[in-house]
Amino acid sequence: MVMFSRYTWWVGGMIALAFVFAVMSQVGLMSPFQGLFLQAAAPFENVLTTVFEPVASSLANIGNLNDLQNENAKLRVENEDLRNKITSLQQDAEQVNDLRQALKIAQSGGAETHVAASVVGRDSSPFTETVSIDKGANAGLKTGMVVLSAQGSLVGTVITVNPNTAFVRLITDTKSKVNAQILESKALGIVQGNPGRTLTFDLSQADAKVGDTVVTSGLGGNYPPNYTIGRVSEVSGTPQDLFRKVKVEPLVRVSTVSTVLVLTSFTPQRIGATGP
Repeated sequence: MVMFSRYTWWVGGMIALAFVFAVMSQVGLMSPFQGLFLQAAAPFENVLTTVFEPVASSLANIGNLNDLQNENAKLRVENEDLRNKITSLQQDAEQVNDLRQALKIAQSGGAETHVAASVVGRDSSPFTETVSIDKGANAGLKTGMVVLSAQGSLVGTVITVNPNTAFVRLITDTKSKVNAQILESKALGIVQGNPGRTLTFDLSQADAKVGDTVVTSGLGGNYPPNYTIGRVSEVSGTPQDLFRKVKVEPLVRVSTVSTVLVLTSFTPQRIGATGP
């Protein structure tokens, strides 16, 4: 009962004091004290403002930051989609251009006939360089047929034929050997694939210069003559040396070719001798 009485008096006193201060404030008696309090609190207010204003700004910008992050993520997705579409269009354009080149060759080849095919698979290693194409026996292809690029350069030879697909050994394969000659000097030799998908031209005591054109010679009967293979990129030794090392740069990047022409009007010796 005593405790309740003290609590009652304390509450009543606080209410009365608040009432007195309210009355004094209304009649202007608190103004001097308010000015002194505000003047004394001003430095603390400045310090608090300096400390907490950046925090408040950061908190206020959190919502905007999330919006920007979401917008950036959306833009990245859209950018990736556009890049993929552009890449697809570029690839389609390249394929269309190759097919146009192939059609020109097919139409202007006189007695030559070709079957245009697209590369649908690759098997590449330091020693092996083959591709699969989407044409086969049903299109008239046979094992041993010569394969050209869309521009008419030598690419390889058909090695396996299925009804609707075939496999082509590229000239950069280590098992590939082509009888060839240097167009400028008529020097004869053999172009063969080497590890690392490179070409060398083996010839003896003959003249060869960087920039010379290497074409098929037609000797042996497995390739028709005068189809471009590439250009001489490096020559070591002299014409008096028994054997010279000649590197050849293919005229077409056989590792990335996407459209090929199979020469169906030419019957290689290996086909005539053994048959498919």
